[in-house]
Amino acid sequence: MSGTAPATTVSPLHTGRHAAVSTESPWTGTDSLIRLALRRDRVRLSVWIAVLTLMMVYAPAAIELAYPEEAQRLTRVELLKTPAGMMLGGPMFGVNETDLGVMMANELTLTLIIATSILAILTVIRHTRAEEEGGAAELVLASVVGRYARTTAALAVMGAVNIVLAVTMTAAMAATGFGVVDTAAMCIGVTAVAVVFGAVAAVTAQLWRVARAATGAAMATLALAALVRGVGDVIDNSGSAVSWLSPIAWAQQMRAFVDLRWWPLALLILLTIVLTALAALLEARRQYDDGTIASTGERPGARPIRGVLGLHLVLQRGQTIGWSIGLFVAGLAFGSMTKSLIDAAADNPLLARLVANQGADGVYTTMSQFLAAAACAYAVSTVLRVYADEQSGLGEPVLAGSVSRMRWLFTAVLATVLGSVVLMFFAGLGNGLGAGMTLGEPRTVVRLMLAGLAFVPALAVLAGIAALAVALRSTWIGWLAVTFVVVSLYLGALLRLPGWLIDLSPVAQTTVPTDTPVLALIVMAAVATAFTLVAGLVYRRRDAV
Repeated sequence: MSGTAPATTVSPLHTGRHAAVSTESPWTGTDSLIRLALRRDRVRLSVWIAVLTLMMVYAPAAIELAYPEEAQRLTRVELLKTPAGMMLGGPMFGVNETDLGVMMANELTLTLIIATSILAILTVIRHTRAEEEGGAAELVLASVVGRYARTTAALAVMGAVNIVLAVTMTAAMAATGFGVVDTAAMCIGVTAVAVVFGAVAAVTAQLWRVARAATGAAMATLALAALVRGVGDVIDNSGSAVSWLSPIAWAQQMRAFVDLRWWPLALLILLTIVLTALAALLEARRQYDDGTIASTGERPGARPIRGVLGLHLVLQRGQTIGWSIGLFVAGLAFGSMTKSLIDAAADNPLLARLVANQGADGVYTTMSQFLAAAACAYAVSTVLRVYADEQSGLGEPVLAGSVSRMRWLFTAVLATVLGSVVLMFFAGLGNGLGAGMTLGEPRTVVRLMLAGLAFVPALAVLAGIAALAVALRSTWIGWLAVTFVVVSLYLGALLRLPGWLIDLSPVAQTTVPTDTPVLALIVMAAVATAFTLVAGLVYRRRDAV
C-alpha cells in the first residue's frame, strides 16, 4: 500500500516509555493550564503574598521595639551565637552584627525561606500529583495537552509567585529605610531557595503515587536542608563546609547587609535547572496515575487494619512521625537556650519582666506555647484530610460500608488527638532535655515533658474547629484558627490586641509547668467536644459532595 499513514496523537492517559510519538508539542496547553491554576488559586496565593510582604514591614519594627539599645542588641547577638541560636537563625559573619539590616538578614532569612518553600511545595503538588490522584487531571488530559504541560504550568505558577514575592518583599522592606540592593539580594535569595524546593516537589510528584507521600517527601527534604545548614553553622558560625551541602546556606551566604556577593545565586539557579530536568525525565518514563517508586500499600503479607480508628491512625502515621521528630528537635533547641535567655534578661527589660514575674517558668511557658502553636497546624491538617479524601473520592469506599459519616469524622478527630499526645510528648521531652542539660537540673526533663502534654486539650479545640470546617466545606476556617493562634501569640503584644481577644486562644490559656490551669483544661476539653458534636451533626445531614 503506497503513501504514508497520517500521524496520530496518542491520548495522554496512555503515555509511557513505549508510547507512540505525538505530533503535538510536549508543552501544548501550558498557557491555558497556567491561567486555570491562577484563577483557582487567586485568593490563596494573594493571602500568602500579603502576609509575607507585611512581615517585612513588621519585623524591623519588632526588633527595634524589643532591642532599642546597642547593648541589648549585642546581648541578642551573643544569644544567637549559641548552638541553638545558630540552628534557629543564620550564620554570623562578625561584621556590624548589631546593625538592624544584619539582624534582619540573620534572624528573618531562615523563617522566610521555610515559609516560601512550603508555599512552593504545596503549589506544585496541588497542580500535579494531587490533581492526578483526585482525577481532575484526567479531565484536563482528555483535551489536547502535552506530556509536560501540567508540570510546566505548576512550576511556572510557582515561579511567578516567587517573582512577585521578591518584588513586594523588597519594596516593603526598602520602604522602611533599608538599602534597596541588599534588601533585594536578601529577598531574591529567599525566593530562589523556594523555587529550588518547588522543583524538589516536582520530582517527588513523579516518584510517589499519593499526593500526601509526595508532599511529605518534599517537606522532609526541606527539613533536612534546614538541619544540615544549622549543623554546619554550629561548626563554624560563619558557615562551614557542611553548611554548603544545603541550598538554604547558599542564600544566606550571599551575605546581604554584610559583604554582598551574588555568585551563590548561580548555584541555586543551576540546582533548579537540574531538578526540573530530572522531573521531566521521570515524567517521561512513568504511566499516568502511577509513580516511579512502587506503592507498598497493597502488600499481600501486610497486617490488616482493624477498625475505622486504626485506618485513620495509619493514614496519618507519616505526618505524626515527621511532626514528632521536628518538634523534638525544635524543643531541644528551645530548651538549650533557657540559660542564655535568663542571663540575657539582665540587660533586656522585656526579658527581665518575664523572668521577674515567673522566673524560669515564664521562659518554659513561652517556649512550650511556641511548640504547641506549631502543633496546631498538625491538628488542623490531619482532620481536614477527611474533606480532601471526600473530594478525591478516597473516602467513598469506607462510607459505602457500615461506617456512618459521624463515626468517620469523630474517629478522625480522635486519631488527631492521639497523635497530638505523641507530638507534645516529644516536644516536651526535647524541651526538657535541652533545658535540663543546660541548667544541670535533671528533674526539668519530667516537668517539661508533662507540661507539653498539658497542651493536648488546646490542640483538641483546634481539631474540633477543623471538624466543623469539614462539615461546612470551608477548610479556611481551620487555617484561620491556626493563624489566630500564631498571630495572638507572636504579635499580640506588638499589635496591642485586647486582652480578651488574646485569651480566646486555647494555647494562650495554657500556662505551665507550675501553674497548670486545671479549670481551663476542662473547659477546653468541653469546647472541643462541643465543636466535634456539632460538626458531626452537620456532616451527617449535608450531601456527600
